[in-house]
Amino acid sequence: MKSKLLTMLDKTLDALPMTGAAIGVTVLACVFSGTLRDILQRANMDLLAAAVALLPLSAVLLAFGYGMRANPDKLKERAQRKQQLERRKAMLRATYDLDNRP
Repeated sequence: MKSKLLTMLDKTLDALPMTGAAIGVTVLACVFSGTLRDILQRANMDLLAAAVALLPLSAVLLAFGYGMRANPDKLKERAQRKQQLERRKAMLRATYDLDNRP
């Protein structure tokens, strides 16, 4: 029997590379924004340093926003699967009496 984590990973397997890339971009943005912020603070540019401090947040929001976009091919696939499922259910109902009528 599969655990809930394994079933969730099976469903989201195609999103793992994009998630890894988003995490990598976020880590790089955090590292570079921290370094750049320190340099700007030493140069006494506090307002710009504060703006750079928001860079990781904007990178995370951008990565999640990009990942949440709907892929038209996947939407068509999902619609076809749903249509096939409904067709199978209708055939099953037509073949067997599922409502337990007397």
